Amino acid sequence: MTLSETEKAGCTNLLQGLPSNELFSLAETVTKKQVGFGRSKTEAVKAIVSFSNSAEELLNRQKINKDVLFKYLVSNDVTPSVNSKKTDLIGEVILLWKKKSQVQAYKPSASPETYLKTGLSSGNHQTSLNLTQHNLHAEKHTIVNYAPTINYVVNNQYNTVNVGVGASAAPSNHELLTLGQKFTQWFFDSLNSHNPIKGVPPKDFGPQHFYNEAQLMLLMFSPQETREKCSGQQAVSDRFLDFVTKEHLLFSPSDHPDGMMVDMSPHGLVVVLVCGTVHRENQCVGFFDQMFGLIKDPQFNSNYKIKISKMKLHATHLTSMPKLTDRTHEELQDLAVIPQ
Repeated sequence: MTLSETEKAGCTNLLQGLPSNELFSLAETVTKKQVGFGRSKTEAVKAIVSFSNSAEELLNRQKINKDVLFKYLVSNDVTPSVNSKKTDLIGEVILLWKKKSQVQAYKPSASPETYLKTGLSSGNHQTSLNLTQHNLHAEKHTIVNYAPTINYVVNNQYNTVNVGVGASAAPSNHELLTLGQKFTQWFFDSLNSHNPIKGVPPKDFGPQHFYNEAQLMLLMFSPQETREKCSGQQAVSDRFLDFVTKEHLLFSPSDHPDGMMVDMSPHGLVVVLVCGTVHRENQCVGFFDQMFGLIKDPQFNSNYKIKISKMKLHATHLTSMPKLTDRTHEELQDLAVIPQ
């Protein structure tokens, strides 16, 4: 089996995005060191493509990890779920190449000058986000390898709680982590179901899931910073619904351990931090970081209701899946702190 011309072109483009050391190592593995490429990236790419028996074989190589596949798909206007497995991403890449081979005169749907437009409402007006590929930058962050101290305010009292990264959470926190995962899955599944593009019956989502004095703080970077605050269960519920019903956004939270932090304070407040991607139709338009403060309500079948939430929305071009562990300690503090 040999690669088609479309697959060769796609593999070449994908491989060119690898760091030199990773590329050279892969070339030595694929060619079994039978071919010299003089430490030239161009020659290394040619050797890898030539010695690969199939596109699937190459994409399954260890050096072609999930981040590489995700970045390649996003650069080709394909928006995979942040929770996709590597096999799913490989399938998306193969499908992309098949579609390209079927359209001989294929051209990218957007040139480098084309604007990626989305709108994030602020009050009664809409902030238009005009982003070109020339001004889309992926921010670099310090890796957080410890459980940060998260501060929050509830009932006008300043509190502190240690929130652990999902992957490193102690066994005693397993139930809390499961709670956080189930809550975020329910919340965003229910919210997204109200987006007309989903074409599904809207699920139960409304003020009954929030406390009377619920608060929501929004920080939207597009690229200028816009702040918005809502108070009261009806206002908070309506604002979330506006994202999906009026602005046609879809939220895809990460269920990866690096995408969630959760813990409970001595006062019973469950603090959940989660990140994910934001989409409109088939376009990824940015990412979000969000904090939820949950308290059990005995009158709500002992289920948890939302007391406070803070959400940061970034309109940007993604090159990899968002992770909370890529945030600095200060950024996590800023996300979790709710000013009085």
